[in-house]
Amino acid sequence: MMEIKTFEISYLKETKMVLRNAFFHENSNDVFNEWEFAETVLKSKGYLPELCVIALDGKNVIGYNVLTKAEIGGQSGLALGPLGVKKEYQNIGVGSALVKECIRRAEKLGYPWIALLGGKYYSRFGFERGKVYGITVSDNEFENEHLQIMFLDKLAKNNISGKLVYCDAFYDANGNLL
Repeated sequence: MMEIKTFEISYLKETKMVLRNAFFHENSNDVFNEWEFAETVLKSKGYLPELCVIALDGKNVIGYNVLTKAEIGGQSGLALGPLGVKKEYQNIGVGSALVKECIRRAEKLGYPWIALLGGKYYSRFGFERGKVYGITVSDNEFENEHLQIMFLDKLAKNNISGKLVYCDAFYDANGNLL
């Protein structure tokens, strides 16, 4: 039976293995990748422990999702990701449960929006193209096409535009988005 709970440091090693299982491919970067990010974000100013969750099957970590501090046009909100589910547990609702739990927690804490870079998968939760609202993430058109936002506060919907700036964990030493 699957359980969603708040991430604890004791789960770090297993969480990193889950993310590596979900994201590794032959050309993966050894330093800047989703599984190392899980540790990097813990040291970030943007890390919010109550918005970092894991999925467990018994005592085994099978999924991970995190929301971190972000800004758009100087207005504070959240960024989602990475979301990762162990391959053998994909397509059975684990990822959806993790996203829904993070959204529920963000709403309860009063955050106005959540942004992410991702595909069509996220529209099922209410994420929309950020471009429609004049929201970008970089000068890279491909990245901007994949930028999505969900408004948790309907008043924010017509009062936000500009560039999405993630917390420090998302950038390399030169300030480039990872």
